[in-house]
Amino acid sequence: MKFVVDNFSVWIAPEQQISGLESLPHQDLNLSWVAPMQRRRLSQFMKMALHCMHDIEGAQTQAINFSSRHGDLSKTSGLLDAICTDDPLSPTAFGLSVHNAAVGIFSILNNNTAPMNAIACGNDSIISALIDSYARLHTQLCEQIIICHADRALPAEYQCFADELQVDHCIALSLSLAKAEQSYFLLEPIEYQATEDTNQLLPISIQFAIALLNKAPETILFNNQRAWMLTFHAE
Repeated sequence: MKFVVDNFSVWIAPEQQISGLESLPHQDLNLSWVAPMQRRRLSQFMKMALHCMHDIEGAQTQAINFSSRHGDLSKTSGLLDAICTDDPLSPTAFGLSVHNAAVGIFSILNNNTAPMNAIACGNDSIISALIDSYARLHTQLCEQIIICHADRALPAEYQCFADELQVDHCIALSLSLAKAEQSYFLLEPIEYQATEDTNQLLPISIQFAIALLNKAPETILFNNQRAWMLTFHAE
């Protein structure tokens, strides 16, 4: 897959230092463009996603692919706890817990009627979003598309299932096809045998963000299932 990243936004929880992203300024989540009454209802997960999508020029009118491995699991686990204790479920909490809630709320706030998609594909979720986005561009369904990926650290009761480092983070970017005499990225699947404990790996979404920021000639993105080679070609 050959593509161009026109601009991107990354947010990492300020208390979590990530090697390779030191040059990024730690910024507060900016939701000043959301009405206070609506802002109060938003979870941390939703705020991360809205902040990064809003940061991308053109996101208010363009198609968006949203991806997340777990979605807003903190909110979902709260609903499950309520079921176990026979407490009433909040319709608002349920409505904001579904996987496409973040991109849906963003489209409503911006009156964006372009196609929206929500993807969950395990620890390859952002890769699946990239593949789907490339397919849309390649088939000329759109000339540019926004990708947003968000995930939070697993709630305490789910930490025993963690198979990668747990980091509150979000990345958003604008994707288009590469044109002649233009710098571009190339993403290809590769065979790669990891020699380190994959439970201590950063999520591929953060690995990808570091590679976009540094524009290294070659970066291997990998998890406990598969690997990808991301190469940057400067023109």
